Amino acid sequence: MQQDVLPFRQLFEQSPDVLLVLLPDAPRFTMVAATRARYAATHTTHEQTIGRGLFELFPDNPDDAAATGMANLRASLDRVLATRAPDTMAVQKYDIRMPDGTFTVKYWSPKNLPVLSDSGEVQYILHRVEDVTELVRASEAGEELRDRTFAMEREVISRSRELHAANQLLRDANAKLGELDAAKTAFFSNVSHEFRTPLTLMLGPLEDCLVDAATPLAAAHKDRVELAQESALRLLKLVNALLDFSRFEAGRMQASFAPLDVGALTAELAGMFQSAVDKAGIELVVSCARLSEPAFVDRDMWEKIVTNLLSNAFKYTFEGAISVRVHEEPASVVLEIEDTGVGIPEAELPKVFERFHRVPGVTGRTHEGTGIGLSLVHELVRLHGGRIDVASTIGRGTTFRVELRKGFAHLPAGSVSHESSSPRTGRDETSHVAAQVAEVGRMSQRAADAAVERRAVASEEAGRARVLVVDDNPDVREYIAGLLAPSYEVWTAVDGQAALEALATFTPDLVVSDVMMPRLDGVGLLQALRNWQSTQQLPVILLSARAGEEATIEGLDAGADDYLVKPFSARELLARVRTHVQLAGRRRAWMAELERANRELDAFSYSVSHDLRAPLRAIEGFSSALAEDCTDLLNDDAKMYLERIGKNVARMTELIDDLLELARITRATIGHDPVDISALARELASELQQLDPGRSVQIEIEAGLCARGDRRLLRIALANLIGNAWKYTSRTEAARIEVGRHGFDAGAPSFFVRDNGAGFDMANAARLFTPFQRLHDAKQFEGTGIGLATVQRIIHRHGGRAWADAAPNRGATLFFSLPTARASL
Repeated sequence: MQQDVLPFRQLFEQSPDVLLVLLPDAPRFTMVAATRARYAATHTTHEQTIGRGLFELFPDNPDDAAATGMANLRASLDRVLATRAPDTMAVQKYDIRMPDGTFTVKYWSPKNLPVLSDSGEVQYILHRVEDVTELVRASEAGEELRDRTFAMEREVISRSRELHAANQLLRDANAKLGELDAAKTAFFSNVSHEFRTPLTLMLGPLEDCLVDAATPLAAAHKDRVELAQESALRLLKLVNALLDFSRFEAGRMQASFAPLDVGALTAELAGMFQSAVDKAGIELVVSCARLSEPAFVDRDMWEKIVTNLLSNAFKYTFEGAISVRVHEEPASVVLEIEDTGVGIPEAELPKVFERFHRVPGVTGRTHEGTGIGLSLVHELVRLHGGRIDVASTIGRGTTFRVELRKGFAHLPAGSVSHESSSPRTGRDETSHVAAQVAEVGRMSQRAADAAVERRAVASEEAGRARVLVVDDNPDVREYIAGLLAPSYEVWTAVDGQAALEALATFTPDLVVSDVMMPRLDGVGLLQALRNWQSTQQLPVILLSARAGEEATIEGLDAGADDYLVKPFSARELLARVRTHVQLAGRRRAWMAELERANRELDAFSYSVSHDLRAPLRAIEGFSSALAEDCTDLLNDDAKMYLERIGKNVARMTELIDDLLELARITRATIGHDPVDISALARELASELQQLDPGRSVQIEIEAGLCARGDRRLLRIALANLIGNAWKYTSRTEAARIEVGRHGFDAGAPSFFVRDNGAGFDMANAARLFTPFQRLHDAKQFEGTGIGLATVQRIIHRHGGRAWADAAPNRGATLFFSLPTARASL
């Protein structure tokens, strides 16, 4: 390998460009390679340069009190580390020290370029400069530049002016960021330490309660104490992680590197996860070879590296296997943890080691977590002078690879011990390892739990209200179910998707749901419930760890009936549930009464409409006969009155027909057959054009629109929607109507009819689907006000919903969904 690298090094060193290669070890920025042109331009040698910090060799000119070259260069390098992107600097005055110790004035045009690893981390920074001293001097002296340099001068001077102000702003921003970063570090450190004291005082008494043989706890009390202990341990794990980060930030993380059988320890740590992996139904494959020599590592840090990676693999693996491998290469020891999980999108791979970053849209066993586990691993590996890489394929899994150099020459001499790490005599239940194993155990319990289950109670009372509790944390789920079980029939679901699937088997009287959950979160569940006709009025209480008035308002705006912030008291939860169950009962009684009244009203409308038809036919017949047979006897006023009678009879007939149709829809049996929405829309559009051949309307109907439902009723709904669009574009130049697919509404296919006509004010949208409600002047646009009410009745009978979006004189879009597969028809 050395022979292969040598020619490339020689080629680099012979480059005519002024180049310098730096390590990203801010603030030192160690120089590791340079071209001969660089040595010549800076009057330095290879021996003076390599291995030294950049600013040790190249300080500012001490005689120039206004010198900013060093500060500007450091700010540029920091930006490269922060953004992983090239940074071009303005022309800099950065004097160079001569061999005799004096400084000579120099002007440079610098650019700093990151060299990234496969995982997106900055491995080196390439510092490239051009010596523009003569150009700047010539410009200042007003000398006429030669044609060959004129273009370069113009570019350099322009760039200098543009970047000067930007650099000043960036310097100010960097200073503020530094202050904020220091404040954040101090905050994390202080808060983490303050948390540990009350946690210690909690964990000690809890453990005493569980192990005190003299006063054994009753089963119910023991379960509660164990739950409190597990929760306190989880909080301690989070506090320890934050404390580790504060130490990293402050540069106080102390390591003790000693020879250790890494393979044996890794196998031991992996074995502690075996029970949880077995319970989840996946396989754990451990292959940790015996190494030819111990590796120099900090034992505690290695435990955190292995257990964090294993916990992460378990979180995102639902089937297949997790493999743990340790092997050695000629110059290094390698740990690989591979899973067959959900995988990471390629665009997210460079960000996985960023603190608090969570990959969006990836399904895990839980949404719980702070997003600092992988970042902590990255920092610990870097502290060992090693590297960590990740490779992943969506749907096929992820592999994390940790590589540590053999020996100890690369480690700080003061932190190396040659005494082997001794095995532990016992496991501290409050240790990081115990906390990680407990966390994975809880996740495996979620995997073992039924997606939906009914809470058993000692005594069953008929007619008790049903409450569905939805939470991905089994402890919280069990706790809430236990509180509610004495008074209600309690069902539980592990996430929003499982809750929706449960609705196919029973209908609850109330839903209590967490917000943050895998697959489908609480807000998504709420939206789905509000979009289904059968669950639109179902009361929902959302639970969230997000505190504050803003979070509460967001929950209520999403359509929740109530919103509780964790932690909440048992009394408060029970009071909220009781209130909403009672309100729901009253609402159901009122809805039943309203439904009965609606049926009576429909029957009345049907009967009255039939009864009205006979006199209307008589009026129409006699007025027509009078107009035809007595035309010579009628004056102009009489003829006008007869014409008005004819028009109003026609309108009354249309209204009666619409009312009859609405009544029929309420009582009709709904079909459930494939319906070609595109073909229906084309058929209706053609009929409108034949009836009104004088109009020119651009009609666009998306091909392949299909749904399941009652073809006759869906034709009536489309006829009203497209007819409305045709009517309300009658005064629009270049009228246009579109029929297309909107996407999915709570999992059901949804469609739209859009026009560029009169539109309406969304403040009146609530009246849109109400019978006899008109949002436009009847003199401009005739109609009975029944059409959209008919549409809504048809769509609701199919289990879907209808809604609209519009603006005055800018058109309207009417949407409708058809989830007939889920509706009770």
